[in-house]
Amino acid sequence: MKLSEDQLNDYKKNGFLFIENVFSEKEISTLLTEMERVIEEDSPRKILEKNGQVRSFFAPELSSPLFENVVRLDRLVSPSRQLIGSSIYKHQTKLNTKHAIVGDWWDWHQDYTYWKKEDGMPSSDVLTAMIYLNDVNEFNGPLFVIPGSHTIGTVDATFRDKPEDNDEWFEEYQTSTTYMSALTADLKYTIPENLLADWITKKGLISMKGKAGSVLFFHGNLFHASTNNLSPWNRHTFLITYNSTNNSLPDTPNPRPEFISSRDFSAIECTEKDFILP
Repeated sequence: MKLSEDQLNDYKKNGFLFIENVFSEKEISTLLTEMERVIEEDSPRKILEKNGQVRSFFAPELSSPLFENVVRLDRLVSPSRQLIGSSIYKHQTKLNTKHAIVGDWWDWHQDYTYWKKEDGMPSSDVLTAMIYLNDVNEFNGPLFVIPGSHTIGTVDATFRDKPEDNDEWFEEYQTSTTYMSALTADLKYTIPENLLADWITKKGLISMKGKAGSVLFFHGNLFHASTNNLSPWNRHTFLITYNSTNNSLPDTPNPRPEFISSRDFSAIECTEKDFILP
């Protein structure tokens, strides 16, 4: 899949590009079935909500050839190469699950803040392809984005304050080997409220609704968040972060686990044929 000049310009201006019908109904049904199997695994790659539901499952391709194939699909890789402007490698993948009624929220943040602070990624020359596994509407926790917010660069994120009289929590929170604080509802770095209000006032706020099978490509510095899912409809997504091969991670002490922050910087080669079904 090759992007047009208009699409490339829209991404450059807004920090995101939304494309419908990238995956067929049959492909999405197959991916949902595989997702349900994968997230049942007992693995450190599984991140739980406070209510015990699965929030995220990292690197599903490690136990699923189907998801590995998706990562290498030309319909995702080629547009990502165009948008980044170089060869790319897979930095991170995850299934984000928002089950009906109980799915939790994601606070306002920039993804690149975590990759910079936690992984040492040199620049924000990185994007995420978010595959919609369900229809996304205004009720089931859609992603909110602020168009053009990526142009501000990487902001001085707010470090979430520790609870009163809980020094043990604070010590664990700052430990380099503790990665959970970047993955739960209590995000470690969030965007200051006054900056958010200013940008929303100037640029507006978009709810990224769409049909299952759609894909949202978005820049590593785009301001985004999502609400709880209080609806009777699931909102599950598969996210693949592609990074420029010119932007690979430096050696750092105590790096995050490979399933969260890949250190295989080999350029992605597309699958021979662009399909995921037998």
